[in-house]
Amino acid sequence: MPAKAEIVREPVEVDATPRLSAVGGAPARERNLRAQGRQTLRRLLEAAIVVFGERGYHAARVDDIVRVAKTSHGTFYLYFSSKEDLFLALLTDVGREMTALSEALPPIGPGQSGYDALRGWLARFYDLYDHYHPVIQAWMDTGSATGVDVASLGAGTLNGFLRTIIERLREVDPPVVGDIDTAALAMVAMVERFGFYAVNHLQPLDRDVTLDTLATILHNGLFGAGRRRRA
Repeated sequence: MPAKAEIVREPVEVDATPRLSAVGGAPARERNLRAQGRQTLRRLLEAAIVVFGERGYHAARVDDIVRVAKTSHGTFYLYFSSKEDLFLALLTDVGREMTALSEALPPIGPGQSGYDALRGWLARFYDLYDHYHPVIQAWMDTGSATGVDVASLGAGTLNGFLRTIIERLREVDPPVVGDIDTAALAMVAMVERFGFYAVNHLQPLDRDVTLDTLATILHNGLFGAGRRRRA
């Protein structure tokens, strides 16, 4: 059987703009990184996101990552011991950024300012999900095959979202729903699935329409806006 043809792709520009402080792999954690080192670390992480999106986690190779990052194997191994080590660093990045986002959800009132705050927060979630969705997809696909305890990482991120949303729902007086814990879980599920379907283009969803619709549903259904208008 003839060998499968190698797919030739155009060079991809990698955005090395720092997000939260990037987490390196085992080799990087053994030394203090200067500004240039942190930028190189971020370029490798962002290159891996591109490669995972193109090839999937299992087919991705260190060769692909260093090509996209426009660096060398030697440089790669200054920051990560393996592809799995890099993947763990990306999962840690996702968990940290998702946790920071969950904690940034402001109080949501029933008026226009509450709607605007909720929509703005949903937009940040959408953009974060859009950026990291190849990593999130790999997270769901790999399970424990990489040796990474993805279940614990996912549970920690989910619990952070639930705690914050429960706090915000408890601030609604009088409450719109009777079982706040269940309502918070429903909100997390709805927000995550909207992000999944939108950024993976499983449905032809426009970003602004998606955010307007989701914000309206949640604002009316959980934060009292619909009740306020009916009064």
